[in-house]
Amino acid sequence: MFKKILSVVTLILVAFIAYKAFSANVVIDGQTMTMLEATWYSLKSINIWVLLLIIPEQILMYYAAGQIYFAFLRQRKSFKISQAKLTRISLEINFVNHALPSGGTSGLAYLIWRLKDYNISAGQISFIHILRYGICAVGNALQTVAAIGVVLIAGRVIPGGMWSIWLSALIAFGIIGLIAVAWLIVRKQKNIDWLADISSKFINKIVRKITRGKKRKFLKEESVTKFFADLREDYLNLKKNRRVLGKPMVWGLFYSFLELATYWVVACSLGHPEILPQIMIAEGVGSVVGTVMVTPGGMGGYEGAFVAVLVATGVDLQIATITVIVTRVFVMLGTIISGYGFYQHALMQRPDKFKASEE
Repeated sequence: MFKKILSVVTLILVAFIAYKAFSANVVIDGQTMTMLEATWYSLKSINIWVLLLIIPEQILMYYAAGQIYFAFLRQRKSFKISQAKLTRISLEINFVNHALPSGGTSGLAYLIWRLKDYNISAGQISFIHILRYGICAVGNALQTVAAIGVVLIAGRVIPGGMWSIWLSALIAFGIIGLIAVAWLIVRKQKNIDWLADISSKFINKIVRKITRGKKRKFLKEESVTKFFADLREDYLNLKKNRRVLGKPMVWGLFYSFLELATYWVVACSLGHPEILPQIMIAEGVGSVVGTVMVTPGGMGGYEGAFVAVLVATGVDLQIATITVIVTRVFVMLGTIISGYGFYQHALMQRPDKFKASEE
């Protein structure tokens, strides 16, 4: 019964997200229209045959995202999975991340549940999840720094637009700094114990306030300690055998480029392939804005930040708006069409019942 309820709730969320995304107002050629109307209107200035490349490009991108996880699992856990199942689970995770407003954590929760049959603990999956985002973050940061150099040398930044360069650089180096801090924490067991203790106390305190003292303890400290112990164990194993990181890093860098290439395909269909460096800069800022927003996929803030940075780095407002809006509409449609069916089938076919586990 719970699966059926969750299925209905997900369908309602998908309908709500699609409505909010496609009905948001934008200005094209001085006319105010919805994102869906703007996409249809913009097709007259787009090379459709080039635009259609976005379909295989998106599938390849989701496949690459899955390979970051599973290339690592295959090497370290004797993990066996077919290419078809890999692609399918990748599409499911992408759908869940867009369908549930959780800042990306819903994908991790779904992955933990989805891989229960493979006897992989929540801590181990979380380590791979963190590793995946760490690799992609480094890839994006390196691309951003390279793109900043290209844009500055080309002198494309408009007067007053240097804020976008400084902001992009700050985000790129800030991400690398956060990864360095995480590495320093996981290096020592006492740091892990401190993190487990303080995180369990902090979350339990919040839960007590929300429930007005009715629920005194939401997380058990021993469960949190085991979770972080699994993370540290994977870190130590990785430290002993760094070669297992090779394939996930290659797939992560490839995925980072494909994430940008989605917008580049649309820009090329408009006849403006030269704005790739600006896309590389703007995507980094947009991703951070989208991450801190609780809306699915960072809807609203992501598009605004993306367009603002593109314009600040010398892209025409009309081209910037069409590129971002058309891409977001196609990505949203592709996410729903490619992932919902697989998600629904996986949800209803699992024989085990949903239980509120400590993990």
